[in-house]
Amino acid sequence: MTRWLIVLMLLATLVNCHSDKTSDDSVTPVHGDGLPGTWLLAERGYSPGAGYIIDKIPSKPEQTLTFAADGHMQAQGDDLKAYQTFSQFRLDTTNQMVLIHFAPNTTDYYERVYLRNDTLKLYQSCYEGCHLGFLRIK
Repeated sequence: MTRWLIVLMLLATLVNCHSDKTSDDSVTPVHGDGLPGTWLLAERGYSPGAGYIIDKIPSKPEQTLTFAADGHMQAQGDDLKAYQTFSQFRLDTTNQMVLIHFAPNTTDYYERVYLRNDTLKLYQSCYEGCHLGFLRIK
């Protein structure tokens, strides 16, 4: 009887531990130390009104965002022209989500940021939802 009780308790413990783990699809917010580096544009996601479409971006010519640890940034590539006016960034982790503020800017422009391993996603403010996906190359 005692043996079955121990087995039952072990199973309950294992099930509890398993439910606390994050799934392989989970996304970890950026806290600053993982962002510096050069990121290659790899995908663009958007919704035309129904569903969500992800287009892969060719790796040549390279389209990159480079974030320096001192808060400076550079953008290169035709699909990243909107970022080429910015030279600085600042991460805001005071909310439930991590935001990246770009400067110089006449408005308080920001995007949501998510980082998982060597994959960065920037979520712009779009009515139906959209994002740019990057892979770390340096």
